Amino acid sequence: MDHPLFPYALGVLSNLFFGTASMVFSSFARSVSPTWINHLKAFVAAICFGIACFAWETWANLPWTSAVSFLISGLVGLCLGDFFLFRSFTILGPSRTLMLLCVQPLFIGAYNALFFGQHLNSAQLIAIACMLVCVFIFVLERSKTVGRWDLRAFGIAFMGVLLDACGVMLTRNGFDTGAGTGVGAFQANFLRCLGALAGFLILNPRSFTALKVGFIGLTPRKRTLAVFACFFGTFVSLTMYLNAIKLANVAVLTSITVTGPVWVSLIEHILERKLPSRYLIGAMTLFLVGFFFIRQGMIQAS
Repeated sequence: MDHPLFPYALGVLSNLFFGTASMVFSSFARSVSPTWINHLKAFVAAICFGIACFAWETWANLPWTSAVSFLISGLVGLCLGDFFLFRSFTILGPSRTLMLLCVQPLFIGAYNALFFGQHLNSAQLIAIACMLVCVFIFVLERSKTVGRWDLRAFGIAFMGVLLDACGVMLTRNGFDTGAGTGVGAFQANFLRCLGALAGFLILNPRSFTALKVGFIGLTPRKRTLAVFACFFGTFVSLTMYLNAIKLANVAVLTSITVTGPVWVSLIEHILERKLPSRYLIGAMTLFLVGFFFIRQGMIQAS
């Protein structure tokens, strides 16, 4: 589609799918382990993207720089980065961990200014500021709830955020260096998942055995739940996000990750049968304001 907001709509939907799946990932990270559910996620995604790539795309003959960028982005972002994020799920919970992903524009924006030439106009900067204020609101809510700052937990989460941001930047580099080859989102994600699986194998040569043993030990219902969460949280979510990355300003797109924690917090309130707090209402209001300025920024840039 040619509508200028289409890539940002894909980004929002991607975060909603991943946010919902994250609640399931969090459960398995606690009951089994963060490494196991992260490995299963990459394994299921590799199968799905491999099938989709050969069924609906023509395999692009990528230059080695592009292929290596995709492989390393999977190792750094999907293997290492998601491990720290899943570890944070067990400490902070999915909504508070996902909210920290909103600081990625700080890393992405600096990288883009240096290498991609994607300079932000005033409206886009306001949009990112609105998203970052959402982070502060949720952090404030957390401190009011527990009565202290958990620096170790936030350190683990921020490590995941940093590695995930590196993965995003390497992915964009893969598309840029592979421009003109016709590389699609399925092939790019397939290569990223292969890079992640290679990372698990390097870190633990017996990781696939542990994955099989952990899966067999689950009940049929939990196996189905885990696979479906991996399918929607990786295959569907990443397909949308990778297509968005190819079309959108990466820093602004990444700031939309605030939809993830807002969505997960909303679901948590519904499950707990509580009215949304003033923090959640404030965050959602700021998100709408931020999205308005994204639109204004696109008008200024055109």
